[in-house]
Amino acid sequence: MTTLPTLLVRPMREAEIAIVADSIKEMSQAQIANRWREQLLGYREVLVAELDGAIVGTVSMGVVGGSEPTMHLFALEVAPEQRNRGIGSSIIDHVISEAQQRDCRSVYLEVRVDNPARRLYHRLGFRRVGPSFVNAWYQFNQDGTRTRIEEPSIRMVKRLASNKHPATRSKTKS
Repeated sequence: MTTLPTLLVRPMREAEIAIVADSIKEMSQAQIANRWREQLLGYREVLVAELDGAIVGTVSMGVVGGSEPTMHLFALEVAPEQRNRGIGSSIIDHVISEAQQRDCRSVYLEVRVDNPARRLYHRLGFRRVGPSFVNAWYQFNQDGTRTRIEEPSIRMVKRLASNKHPATRSKTKS
């Protein structure tokens, strides 16, 4: 893995919907526009990763839960020609940092069972919890239609230490 110049992870702007779709070739502009609408409705925060002024990735996140909040990391995408350069790891690190700043107890994600990114998540401290399940979501196509996608998935969680919720402390003998 090569060393990256500074990667900037920041909130996406509405004017960047087409740019993000063009950068992440597997994504339609309609899909990114739907993510923007969901952000306006409060279902997610959409971030972009920028390298040397070019958008090279995107991720969504959202805090769920009340007294013990957790951060949901989802819709992580990296431009195909930028993969295997540490961009995905940097984006995930940013989301983890945001979760810590918001006093979340953990970060979780769902990942397709055959997705090679599972190794990355495991390397970054995420662990599988629970059985496999069918994750369903809508793919928004450029022609205005949408396709229901169902894929076997697992949930992975990374537990976080926090000042607000300290981990169990060991007692010392005097």
